[in-house]
Amino acid sequence: MLDWEGLEALFTFPLHPQEGPFRFQPGPAPQEKPLMPFSALLGEWARVNDEWDRFRTLVDSPSRVLEAIRPKPPYEAFQGGKSVRAAAKAWGVPLLIAMERAYMGVREGDLYPLRRYAWYALRIKYQGRKGKTLEEFGQLQALLDGTRNLGEVIASGVPIGLVRRYLVQALASGELTPPGRGWLLRDLTWEMEREEVT
Repeated sequence: MLDWEGLEALFTFPLHPQEGPFRFQPGPAPQEKPLMPFSALLGEWARVNDEWDRFRTLVDSPSRVLEAIRPKPPYEAFQGGKSVRAAAKAWGVPLLIAMERAYMGVREGDLYPLRRYAWYALRIKYQGRKGKTLEEFGQLQALLDGTRNLGEVIASGVPIGLVRRYLVQALASGELTPPGRGWLLRDLTWEMEREEVT
């Protein structure tokens, strides 16, 4: 997905997407050995999808910042407020494992979800080109000057839902191309799904 590749990226996609373009390009069979048989791949995809759905009942996305209420192992990685993605790096484990630990920590009362996300640290500078995405979100133009991060933009009164919608559209259209945009887009869409439910 964009710049995010591999099984982890594939397994975060829903098995039955409601919308979106799909493109298949026929080509010669690759010389590399397949990762696993197709039926095993589908089974693992279904299992991992179910796990993500379960974990997201308490932690809406890996970008969510959590705080360790009781900073005991393994939750000391969250001391001071860290995202699940940052904890995965600190632990040296796959993101799914970190998400499971975060889910258990929230469920057991050892971790508390803060009202911020890792993407709040992004600084976006409007380049003077009037892309169609920014036209829809005109009030953001003056705030996207590169001097403040998105957390500061939200703190100034811009609704978080508006910022999320802007980011999703700008990432999907290619107007924004930060490193990690594939997982960022996935996290934002999961957060938007949760926002619609609540």
